[in-house]
Amino acid sequence: MPRRKAPLIAEPSPPTDPRAQALLDAHVAWQLEQLQGAALEQALGAQLDRALAVFTQLKLKDVVRAGDVRAVALKYTADIRIGGLIPELSGQVARELYNYGMRSQTRLEELCSDAQFEELLDKLLELRTLRETLARQSVSNPIFAGLVAELLHTGIRDYLRRGEEASARVPGARSALKLGRRVVERARPDLGQVLDEGLRTFVQKQTQASLRVSERFLLEAIEGEELRRALRELWDEHKHRSLASIGRFASGLDIEELFVIGYEYWQDLRQNPLFAELLGRGVDEVYAQLAPLTLAEILERIGLSREMMLEDALRFAPPVIKALQRRKLLEPLVRAQLAGFYSSAACAQALQVAPKS
Repeated sequence: MPRRKAPLIAEPSPPTDPRAQALLDAHVAWQLEQLQGAALEQALGAQLDRALAVFTQLKLKDVVRAGDVRAVALKYTADIRIGGLIPELSGQVARELYNYGMRSQTRLEELCSDAQFEELLDKLLELRTLRETLARQSVSNPIFAGLVAELLHTGIRDYLRRGEEASARVPGARSALKLGRRVVERARPDLGQVLDEGLRTFVQKQTQASLRVSERFLLEAIEGEELRRALRELWDEHKHRSLASIGRFASGLDIEELFVIGYEYWQDLRQNPLFAELLGRGVDEVYAQLAPLTLAEILERIGLSREMMLEDALRFAPPVIKALQRRKLLEPLVRAQLAGFYSSAACAQALQVAPKS
């Protein structure tokens, strides 16, 4: 004989009293009817209304403590071990977003209007201390100083070279220059290298003084109106570009690797004690603001209405119920939920005291 498959849902022990069994069967049938068609919408609406009525009587501090909220927040942001599926999905999402962006002709101005750009620009221009700090740090950076020195050195050499080429067009000058160079090279063969090194040393020394002047110039250049004009011109020049044209500056692999790096950074950051401290303080502040409010007031202030909740319930509940029905799982789930009471001593006692018809 073929072995009988074990049921997916453990079947509860049936009630020993026939009357309890009959009540259980009737209750299960009634509950299944409430999960069909218009009855489901009516039942969900009634349940939601009853819950919202209770929410007007309960404040947040009545149902949950600040310490519990903080513990849950820390659990899911700092303590929980994140499985390998999350970074894998993140990489796939990054790749798909990049591929879509490379096909998209959506322009930057469609994502950020001129008015929104001006609002962001206004806020940027308010951060004067930050701008001045960035300017000073940029000018004092050794890389920046080296770049300036190299530009000056190259510019002077090119200038001298062009002067030499110009003098060669003077009759007799070329011969005189060749003769002079041969005489100098015979007396001091390494003079060209010495002059070049001397020029480089001179430029490097002068760069430090130039940078102090550059700092003052840069601080004046980033004053509100000057910076506003430059950034607005930059925006006007590029706002018509598409996402696809911008996406060419980085490959899909670059974007995916950035996601991975960001994920690994997040993994390290959430283990930092400072992160836990900041999160705890943030949770405590939110709780302090919301604790005196009723649950209904909180829902109203975050913009979650009865219509929105009912709409989402009716969007997701019917497909789940239909899937359970197709797999013949709905009735066993309902029966398992109700059977415990009809097999209990409380039900047996109620049936004993119930008047006989």
